[in-house]
Amino acid sequence: MTSEMMHLSPSSPRRREDKRRMSSISLLLIILGIAIVVFAVTPIFIHHSVGIQQSTTNNAPHHLIHQLPSKDLNKNNIPLPPDIGEAGRFLLLNALKKRPVWDDKLDTDIETERCRRYFTYHNNTNQFSDYKGRKRRRLFLGSLIADDSWHALGALAMETYGIYTAVAFVESNRTQTGTPRKLRFVNGSLEHEILFESNLFGPNTQVMLEQFSFEGTGPIGGHLIREQMQRALIIDMWKKAGMTPDDIGVLTDADETPTRDFLRAAQTCEFPHLDPATQNCHTAKLIACSKVFEGSPECMTITRDWMHPDMILGKCIEGIGDDEFKLDWKTQRMRQFAWRKAPYTVKYTNYSGWPKEKKSE
Repeated sequence: MTSEMMHLSPSSPRRREDKRRMSSISLLLIILGIAIVVFAVTPIFIHHSVGIQQSTTNNAPHHLIHQLPSKDLNKNNIPLPPDIGEAGRFLLLNALKKRPVWDDKLDTDIETERCRRYFTYHNNTNQFSDYKGRKRRRLFLGSLIADDSWHALGALAMETYGIYTAVAFVESNRTQTGTPRKLRFVNGSLEHEILFESNLFGPNTQVMLEQFSFEGTGPIGGHLIREQMQRALIIDMWKKAGMTPDDIGVLTDADETPTRDFLRAAQTCEFPHLDPATQNCHTAKLIACSKVFEGSPECMTITRDWMHPDMILGKCIEGIGDDEFKLDWKTQRMRQFAWRKAPYTVKYTNYSGWPKEKKSE
């Protein structure tokens, strides 16, 4: 049989039958493939549709949070920043919940037990505190703020919820080294709405903001002089908030905080540093010895302590910024906004040129 006899023309009956058979097989394979895909994907669709419905409740699995617009997940209807990650989102959602201040009621037994846990190191001895029926002092938080993560801000708000009378932040348009930075908490921004308009720090806590801009060159010097200038704005906000000599200012950064229990102790316990009758403001700060927790794998710490945040009695804050108590920067200060020269420090028991008694309005 020759090769010519083996060739079938396109119009031959055998050729047409082969084409019909191949078409049927191809169609069957396509239908089978579609069925397999539908069968495999359908449970996923069902799982996610059920998960979305469940995520509108308080028991929503945190891994489903990203499937809904964040504004639907908190009762304040405040959208969340899109780049804060699952942990940051979960933390902020809980921080934004409207809730009562659970330890708002002052209990004598609890305060007595709490005060006996804390002491101040004074005159080379540990002086434990006591509770003598004091009404709670008011607390004021003053802090610089910049690119602090929402993890840190959310944790600060959760730990101190409902404790502070006022929370004041200062934001600068430059870093401490003078490098320009974009203001983050400008009015109308999402960041501003979350931090200042959501009752993040408690239902009765006033949250305040001052934005600092200094573009001059002048004799401000180096080191942390820019920080000193920013913190000076906190004093103005202290006064705007109506704080008094018997209240307490907590000076800190946005990623630092005393524990809630210690803040409550500062409100009621008899600490010598926080007693207006005995505090002469020469050593005004009550310095907390705190632990450091770092978030970056490049900044691991094991036993590092940090001597912040600081607390200052309002009596010692009231006079700050008054011209009567300012030192001449050319002769009495190291720089215009910097530290006192040696003859004018408490180390030498000399406040030359300062009034012996501070005036009070």
